[in-house]
Amino acid sequence: MEKNGYASWKIAVVGAGTMGLCIAQHFAMQGHEVRLYNRTPAHLETALSHIRSNMEGLVRYGMAEESDIESVLSRITPSSDIAASVADADYIVENVAEKPDVKKAVFAQIDAAARPDAILASDTSSMDIYRFIEVSHPERLLITHYFNPAYVMPLVEVVRGPETSDETVQSIHSFLESSGKTVAVLNKAISGFIINRFTAALSREACSMVEAGYVSFEDVDKAIVATYGPRFTFEGPCRLGDFVGLDVCAYVFNNLFPTLSNATSVSPLILKDVQEGKLGVKTGEGLCGSYKDPEAAYRDRDIRLIRTIKAIRDIGSQAE
Repeated sequence: MEKNGYASWKIAVVGAGTMGLCIAQHFAMQGHEVRLYNRTPAHLETALSHIRSNMEGLVRYGMAEESDIESVLSRITPSSDIAASVADADYIVENVAEKPDVKKAVFAQIDAAARPDAILASDTSSMDIYRFIEVSHPERLLITHYFNPAYVMPLVEVVRGPETSDETVQSIHSFLESSGKTVAVLNKAISGFIINRFTAALSREACSMVEAGYVSFEDVDKAIVATYGPRFTFEGPCRLGDFVGLDVCAYVFNNLFPTLSNATSVSPLILKDVQEGKLGVKTGEGLCGSYKDPEAAYRDRDIRLIRTIKAIRDIGSQAE
């Protein structure tokens, strides 16, 4: 699989939606040739426009040079021919709709056209694709779950299937790290993988506390941002436990666990907003109030992410 080294790997991204275009951008920024497939040519034009806009944002905040814009775009070849898009790729990542029948059909096309040694992956955020995806070489099939925006967020969750080989996991692990990603490996496809499970647990407890009248959504977020925000940039809950002292953790948790929410359904606070069409930023109103300009809100959030990750990287390089 490695041929001339990871730097020469060619990438095929199947699906040019929000995640697909960002993944394509990431690898093009790392110098890889990328084929970006979408069934609809108009969507490809929109994707390239978004990539240009993303690059311009990176230039504004000192994370890219002006000359990088055209060089990155030149490495991305848009195509509406799936066979041609994947034929010579070393790594193929699928980003189509989260529907089993759609993914199954797309993987059948990929499998028919891909090289025998190519790594086949899905960017699904929670589905166990191994229950319904069939390919000629299941040992080279896995999940590589990126986070939005994928050209900025460092993490990729690599999720093994029951037949995924150690060689495939090691190859994709090394390749992704060579492209600047942080890799976390999950040995089995469980619901939500790693991060979405933690997010769900945290959100469930937040809603439970708000429902009981203990706190507001705004103050939950303030508390999280002012503690986990800086702390989780360099240590997770496991290492935090080491610093707190596992004896202290055991004592506190033993008393705390019985009081935590164990709800098995979505909070009525969330369901109420959903029923009223208050879906968050995209509709202009959500749990934490209104968003008068959704596009500006998304743009502001991405800028904060870009600045934060740049600062974290700068601090890390200074520490070394």
